Amino acid sequence: MDRTQKASKGTVSVESFQSRLRLRLPRQLYEGTQKYLTLNLADTPENCQLAEQKAYQIELDIASGSFDETLAKYKPQRHLSIVTPGEQ
Repeated sequence: MDRTQKASKGTVSVESFQSRLRLRLPRQLYEGTQKYLTLNLADTPENCQLAEQKAYQIELDIASGSFDETLAKYKPQRHLSIVTPGEQ
């Protein structure tokens, strides 16, 4: 979706805020309060595609009734590994 167009009511939209991407969630989910999910991704064409995929996933979860209101399921995952000194 073109990020300059207004999204239809009840959909998740991708927007750029301070050169970073975030998702705008439908107000209906939070009793009229506007909520955003910050993705910590720079506003690039590749990252925009990732953000649109995440938005689509959230919309599917809303439609199926499995939406996670805490947003933990949708937050970017950090992949950290523990390195022990002396291991190779």
